Amino acid sequence: MRRSGTRWKGSRAAEVALGEPISSLYNQMQKWQEQPLESLLTPSSVILTANPQQIHIFNRACFGRPILAATAKTSSSASLEMQFLELGLEEAFFLTSELKCICIYQQQTSEGRAILSEEEVWRIMKNSKPQFVHLYKAYAHLRSKHWVVRAGLQFGADFMAYRHHPALVHSDYAVVVMWEMQEQRLNTWAEMQAMSRLCGSVAKTLLLLHIIPNRETVDDSSPLCIHDFLVKVMEVRRWFPEKNREEHCQGISQALRGDQKTKV
Repeated sequence: MRRSGTRWKGSRAAEVALGEPISSLYNQMQKWQEQPLESLLTPSSVILTANPQQIHIFNRACFGRPILAATAKTSSSASLEMQFLELGLEEAFFLTSELKCICIYQQQTSEGRAILSEEEVWRIMKNSKPQFVHLYKAYAHLRSKHWVVRAGLQFGADFMAYRHHPALVHSDYAVVVMWEMQEQRLNTWAEMQAMSRLCGSVAKTLLLLHIIPNRETVDDSSPLCIHDFLVKVMEVRRWFPEKNREEHCQGISQALRGDQKTKV
C-alpha cells in the first residue's frame, strides 16, 4: 500500500528544500538571459558547457546529467574549469524557450557557431523525435508548476515527477503521456491494473496526462502550437476494499452498541 505524505530523504531534507525552492533557482537562471549559455544540439540530446557555479544551479534545479570536465582559458587568460551537462530534448527546449537561459547551435562552421532560432530548434527536435511535441507539452506543464521532472523509463513511464531534487525526496508520480493518433497505451484493464500495481509496489501514484488539441487542426511546425493544446490530468489510485470495509464495519458495530444501550 502506498504510504501517504511526502517521503523526504533525511531529517533535514524538507528544511533544505524549503530554503531553496525550485522557483528561486529558475529566477537565478533567468538572469542569464542577456548572455545565454551556448549548447550543442546532437540527434538525441543537447550538450551544455558552463562554469562550476552555473552547473551547480542546473544541478540543484535538476536539469541534465554531468558527462565530463575539461579546462578552458578565459579572455583574461585565467584558468577556469568548464563542465558539461547532457540535456534531454524536452528539458533543453524548456531552458531555451521558457527560461531563455541557453542558446543552441547545431554545428560549428569556419565562420563560427551559428545560433539556431527557437523555431529552428523546434523543427529539428520534432523531426528527431516524432513524439516530441506531446512529450514537451507534458514536460513544460509539470515544470511550470515547479515539479522536478526526470526520465521514467525504469518505471515503465514517460517521466517521474518530484516535489524537489531527487536527492532530497522520493518521486510522487509516475507520469504517462497520452494523446490521439498514438499507439494505444493502457487501453485494456489488464494493462492499467499492471501499471497501477507496479506504481503501488514502488510507492508512486500513476499520473495520466492527456494532451488534447483545442482546435480541429493544429500546425505543430512552430513552437506556438503549444498554446493549442490542453492538458487533462488524471490520478490513478488503487482502491483498497479491506480498509473501507473495516471502517464501515466499525461504524455498524458502534451503531449497534449504541442501539443496545438505548434499549437497556
